[in-house]
Amino acid sequence: MKIDTLNFGFWKWILSASAALLLLSGCAARLPENIRTTDESLTNFSTVMASPEATQGDLVRWGGVIAEVRNRAEHSEIEVVFFTLRGTGRPYVSDQTPGRFRVRVEGFADPEVYARGRSITVLGTYQSMVEDTIDEFVYRFPLVRAQGVHLWSEEPQRVDVWHHDMYSPWYRHRLYGTGPYRVHPYYFPYGVRHVDDQRDQRPPTQQAPQQRPQMQREPVRQQH
Repeated sequence: MKIDTLNFGFWKWILSASAALLLLSGCAARLPENIRTTDESLTNFSTVMASPEATQGDLVRWGGVIAEVRNRAEHSEIEVVFFTLRGTGRPYVSDQTPGRFRVRVEGFADPEVYARGRSITVLGTYQSMVEDTIDEFVYRFPLVRAQGVHLWSEEPQRVDVWHHDMYSPWYRHRLYGTGPYRVHPYYFPYGVRHVDDQRDQRPPTQQAPQQRPQMQREPVRQQH
């Protein structure tokens, strides 16, 4: 009996470890290839801000929204407003941010491509703190040397569509209802669609009015 209990505990541990590995591999597969890494010991933004000297050389995966691009003689620096990342690696943009950081990339970073307000995610090594100003405010930026940079395209606008579907399990007639969900709203959001904002907004081309064909009249015959 004791042996069976030990075997059960062993196989339970094996299944738990396998499930954890599958979960981690699934999350990593959702990331773009240029910001993936096999080293999962990543340092978060708050840890670097709290211990900037102790975390020098740590691997980080940070993201946010581009605030400014500076092109130097041999490299470029991208200033980013930090936001937390989703499971896909894309920044979750909100009204709250813990600060900014700068990314050093090799070569030229075109400001038209690395445009202000565009979402970006960076995989790289934290180097040091750099003191500079935002307007007249003195600020210390964590500096990251980039190994991989991913620029995100603009997300399509999300529109929730409410369907009055009588075959839906959440549907209840406005006069009567059955089942335990009688007190719930009569209609339930039954689908989501995306609307592309890049549609052509030009007005339809106006066509010239069609001219009415002229009728040819026969000459009037004079009676003699």
